[in-house]
Amino acid sequence: MGFKLVEKTRGIWSKKTHSNLLYYLPIVIMGGLMTSHIVGAFVCQLLFDVSFFSSTKEVFDPENENLIDAMKVMQFFNALGTFILPSFVFLHLRGVVNSAKYLNWQSPISFPSLFLMLLMALAMIPVANFLGFLNQGIYLPEFLDFLRVIEEQTLRVTEQFLIMDTYGDLILMILLIGVVAALGEELLFRGVLQNLFMEWWGSKHLAVWVTALLFSVIHLQYHALLPRFVLGALIGYVYVNSGNLRSSIFLHFFYNTTLLIVAFLVQHREIDSSWEFIGVEQFVLVAFATVVLALFLFKSPRVKTK
Repeated sequence: MGFKLVEKTRGIWSKKTHSNLLYYLPIVIMGGLMTSHIVGAFVCQLLFDVSFFSSTKEVFDPENENLIDAMKVMQFFNALGTFILPSFVFLHLRGVVNSAKYLNWQSPISFPSLFLMLLMALAMIPVANFLGFLNQGIYLPEFLDFLRVIEEQTLRVTEQFLIMDTYGDLILMILLIGVVAALGEELLFRGVLQNLFMEWWGSKHLAVWVTALLFSVIHLQYHALLPRFVLGALIGYVYVNSGNLRSSIFLHFFYNTTLLIVAFLVQHREIDSSWEFIGVEQFVLVAFATVVLALFLFKSPRVKTK
């Protein structure tokens, strides 16, 4: 029965216009988010006695250790339901038979290309921190002040979420934020949305920047709007220039993982806390990193694959 339903639904949106597809995509995402949230909430209720169906302050107390563990489980379910599954469901409904080919995900990445992605990720960190510093000076209209409130509440819990007491905690966070988040977000934003915009408008530049804007806004973090916008565009151009979604996934993975490793070392006092803000006051370093990123992007138009 299930296989018949899958076959019957394949390609039902194949003749829809791009504007209609852009309307349907959020519906698919919301369906995946709601489903994953319900499943994840039941799992967290059983494992940690934490109810994500409640909005009471007692439940969402950032000092509640069970809450933090439950949030990590919900992070996995939400990434799966918001980014990964909707991407493949959307492509299925569009009638895409070979998702790997459509996403440009067939060719493996060579070691030199992986090393290039790592260098780019390292160069992105001071640039992102500097842009975050500039972001603080951007005026937020009063009608958007709710974003600041949401962000303040989220940051309090996130601080507890990112506490890593052991190497096991670090590995878990790398799996959640380095692997799952990077894979899911690149599938949806670069693999689905950016490709959809390129098909629609025929302009890779417009597709990259509009996707980067959506990538920045959807995180609902006011203090990171500018850095996420610029870095989202950078990752988008890496995808376009390399012709391989694996390149953008690895770049995203290296960036997230490096930040986690730095946070872990700071928490264990292996390095000074100033490393988390590198680039905020080092303008020469930011300029150098920007030049490095520009050279990698424009002097190496295509990342080589095996």
